[in-house]
Amino acid sequence: MVCKTTWLYICILPASFLVFAGCKNHDAKLFTKLSKNSTGIDFKNILKENEAANVLNYTYFYNGGGVAVGDLNNDGLPDVFFTGNMVANRLYINKGNFSFEDITAKSGVASMQGWCTGVTMIDINNDGWLDIYICRSGDIDPVKRRNLLFINNKNLSFTESARQYGLADEGYSTQASFFDYDKDGDLDVFIANHSLKEYAFGGYEQAPLRSQYNEAFACKLYRNDNGHFKDVSREAGIISNVLTFGLNVMVADYNNDGWEDVYVDNDFNEADYLFINQHNGTFKENVHNCLDATSLYSMGSDAADYNNDGFVDLLTLDMQPEDNHAQKMHNGAENWNKFQLLFQNGFYYQYSRNMLHKNNGDGTFSEVGQLAGLSNTDWSWAALFCDFDNDGYKDVFVSNGYQKDYTDMDMIMYRAGIMMKQRNGESTEPLQEILDKMPSNIISNYIFRNEGNDSFSNRVKDWGMEEKNVSAGAVYADLDGDGDMDLVISNINAPAGIYRNNANELEPANHYLKIKLQGNGSNVNGIGATVKLYCGNDVYWQQQMPVRGYQSSVDYVLNFGIGKHDVVDSVKITWADNKSQQLVNIKANQTITLQYNNVVSDSINIVQYAPTFFEKSTLLSYIHKENDFEDFALQPLMPSYVSRSGPFMAKTDVNGDGLEDIFIGGARGYKANIFLQTKNEQFVIKEEKNIAADSLCEDAAAIFFDADGDGDKDLYVASGGYEFNEGDTLLQDRLYLNDGKGNFIRSVKALPQLYFSKGAAAAADIDNDGDMDIFVGGRIVPGKYPLTPESAVLLNNGKAVFTNVTETVAPLLKYIGMVTDAVFIDINNDNQPDLIIAGEWMPVKVFINQKGKLTDASAQYIHFSSGGWWNKIIAADFNKDGCTDLVIGNVGLNTQFKVSANEPITLVYKDFDNNGTIDPVLCYCIQGKSYPATARDDLIDQLPYLKKRFINYSSYADAVIEDIFSKDELKDAKVLQAQIMQTVLLQNDAGKRFIKKELPVQSQYAPVYAMDTMDINNDGNADLILAGNNSFTRIKFGNYRANHGVVLLGDGRNNFAYLPQYKSGFNIRGNVKSIEHVNTKNGNYILFGVNNDTLQEYKIRLSNNLH
Repeated sequence: MVCKTTWLYICILPASFLVFAGCKNHDAKLFTKLSKNSTGIDFKNILKENEAANVLNYTYFYNGGGVAVGDLNNDGLPDVFFTGNMVANRLYINKGNFSFEDITAKSGVASMQGWCTGVTMIDINNDGWLDIYICRSGDIDPVKRRNLLFINNKNLSFTESARQYGLADEGYSTQASFFDYDKDGDLDVFIANHSLKEYAFGGYEQAPLRSQYNEAFACKLYRNDNGHFKDVSREAGIISNVLTFGLNVMVADYNNDGWEDVYVDNDFNEADYLFINQHNGTFKENVHNCLDATSLYSMGSDAADYNNDGFVDLLTLDMQPEDNHAQKMHNGAENWNKFQLLFQNGFYYQYSRNMLHKNNGDGTFSEVGQLAGLSNTDWSWAALFCDFDNDGYKDVFVSNGYQKDYTDMDMIMYRAGIMMKQRNGESTEPLQEILDKMPSNIISNYIFRNEGNDSFSNRVKDWGMEEKNVSAGAVYADLDGDGDMDLVISNINAPAGIYRNNANELEPANHYLKIKLQGNGSNVNGIGATVKLYCGNDVYWQQQMPVRGYQSSVDYVLNFGIGKHDVVDSVKITWADNKSQQLVNIKANQTITLQYNNVVSDSINIVQYAPTFFEKSTLLSYIHKENDFEDFALQPLMPSYVSRSGPFMAKTDVNGDGLEDIFIGGARGYKANIFLQTKNEQFVIKEEKNIAADSLCEDAAAIFFDADGDGDKDLYVASGGYEFNEGDTLLQDRLYLNDGKGNFIRSVKALPQLYFSKGAAAAADIDNDGDMDIFVGGRIVPGKYPLTPESAVLLNNGKAVFTNVTETVAPLLKYIGMVTDAVFIDINNDNQPDLIIAGEWMPVKVFINQKGKLTDASAQYIHFSSGGWWNKIIAADFNKDGCTDLVIGNVGLNTQFKVSANEPITLVYKDFDNNGTIDPVLCYCIQGKSYPATARDDLIDQLPYLKKRFINYSSYADAVIEDIFSKDELKDAKVLQAQIMQTVLLQNDAGKRFIKKELPVQSQYAPVYAMDTMDINNDGNADLILAGNNSFTRIKFGNYRANHGVVLLGDGRNNFAYLPQYKSGFNIRGNVKSIEHVNTKNGNYILFGVNNDTLQEYKIRLSNNLH
């Protein structure tokens, strides 16, 4: 049965359309700001400081107010409501054509004021007329904090009735969201509350406070019991404590099970909360298992399907600036130890930047905000996903600014000086003078166009958003009924912004469909319902959930941009009780109404996707343990740790029984293990005393090969590590000879002296004499990053005695760089093994074997600027042309660094203060200019003599490397460069050169440290598995954890397609350093070696074609 469509608007083309259609106006902006005189909306959220009320006493003094839109008088036009903090709330009735009437006085909505924050339009009594629920905060008197509920009297007047409904919560409330959490048919409500200043600032010592509950600070869940609301927070599992600083609530079905979950944005040390609905009236907080990290100072948020894959994604906002000056003015010293203590005391990974959490469809999210270009929008408040140009992709609007920037580092130092004077009994400046000296952060709001493929472009100028303000709550709504979404923004100490969207005129080929919902008697607006539009191969998804952004709620009419589609093939709605209905062949550019009464199907079972290719398994029991060493304590300016490089794995049949066995290397102080496979598919540890005797070494690489020509596999283990002294004997590599039965004896005389820290080892018959030789790549000079370590070529005499022949065979290899991986392949099909090397701050290096001599042919084979932070190489013939191709793992694009050949990232280094320590200064480009990444305090801690040059933060904020160091200081400094951050495919072009090809964007979510190749889907083509992540990076940059095990399916022509996580079955968390696949008689397995964690193991469901 097809539901009857209902027309709500008849569109009459304005004369201006003819102008745009006849001749495109390239100067026209997508948005036009309308004046208060033309709209009649003159609301100003005016805030005036005094001795009692100011940002120093009340941290959230300048957080601003909210906006709500909805049709309050049922005339088909959305009306607008603003909350005021120190001014009265205002209500404007939409008269059409962007003309509004202020009816605040006669409506009664300002009869009880107080410090009003969030606002929601909700039909609380289901009489068909929207009511208004207002949150309040600020006042120490709980009576004046009681939230307000204005019942619509159906004549543009309202009666306050919160206490009658049980909704007069007395907490410090930010926002409320209504939804049916228990699926009993009526609407319940979640209220985000916040704590106060005394609990705002601190560190790991706050951990005991997480068990302290305070009614006024706690977030609340109220259950609707026949029209009266009851607080069921604690029995429902809604945890809160005195560190809860709830600044937004965003309700959505985050794990795709058909039940609404709750996300709470928390300011300060307490991580955001993700309450997962347990289907029994309770919730379980699970942010640690679902998200890679959270914003530190989380403010506004929105949840929507930004990439049109059918899953709801999440954007949270923070306060990381885009420009270098502002970053430097807000970045103090990093304290790595205190940061780690937060985690050790139960807090979670948090970083001060916006975060875009992409839903993986398996209950987890990958954080890709930096890759998407959304991470840095300054002091941000409202986040809104909305398709502003109706091209079918949801764009992003961000409101931002702050009236008094108390986080400015010079201001912090100024205030610290005042407090010191006060403690000494000295006179200080009056409070008002201090407040007057605080800088203001008045900036443009941000708006981004969704470019697809996880990419957004800044359109502030192009779309007419350049005006600078301090903005807070914001909403989108089709105020004039023309099918594109306008913007309403609440500003502080300035008139509200009303922006008309001109998409209909500027993009006439883009179409839309608007949908109204008429729900059941106890949920008349269909809150919680989801709507899917199918247009050819495109699918568009939205959920009816009005509370979005920050302290605000949007209209109940869903607006879908559908691009060039002029007909929607089908519309499917799933109501909150999981009943559904469908319409077909709907013409675009109209408004239709979907009615619950037309439901024809019973409640549907929500599809829980079963993994297709891999399933979690336990093949062998192993936990890698890392020795405790702090790289940043030795060299505080390093970009990231280099010491946590294991575990490394290697496989072979060590005992000749036809079964594959596994070697797993150990960190310093922990023995390596050999796991023997038994005939019943078990793996048991084989005790090897000779290997265990070398447990003081750090195992940095391992390879099995026949070193002595006796037909069995011997074991070469390269020693590495950052925690040793330069030239330490424990850096000597080890060769363990196999006796043919799987017993290993170290051959002490097999190797020359190799007292340098390694990062790679590879074996091949370099000199074509019938035995296997070795290349070992130096990784690091301990304690002297980034000095170049030694590397070596070792020739085998056929009896497992190796000689260092680097100087004669390949002199350029001796100090080639900080090598992270190396492979031998026959590049040019001359039956000689050639060498590929990758490393940190290195270009990709190609050495061609010319009769046993390795000659640098990189210029011939690599035709792009290839300096990178390379980690791993895998070689295979991916396009089946008989030539070996390469995939090389890099740091990825999900970082603060936007790197290219024209704007490289650089490392300037020397011992600047002549104290025996190398001082590496990282620089990267921000808005086209290269600046030091290091904050002033961190640089001065390393080089104290610079304090005289930069007496305050403003003097350092715009400094480039030439401003920091004199010409004399820089003249003998060395510079490293990286021009590419992407993980790439290098296609072997018939042995003549390598052609760089891009991989799917998911390859760039995090650093790739481990790779494997196999035919996963049995189509005859080689596929890829990529893993990695890095949690030991500078705090400013945050950790890189968005790779949960990426599967790329190959087509045999060097093209790859990402296999979503919910299909692959991979959910790999932590820092993966190695991958091995192993065959058993009952199946095949993939093993992921995770640093300082449990080995993660998956059974392959389909494939037995392992390479």
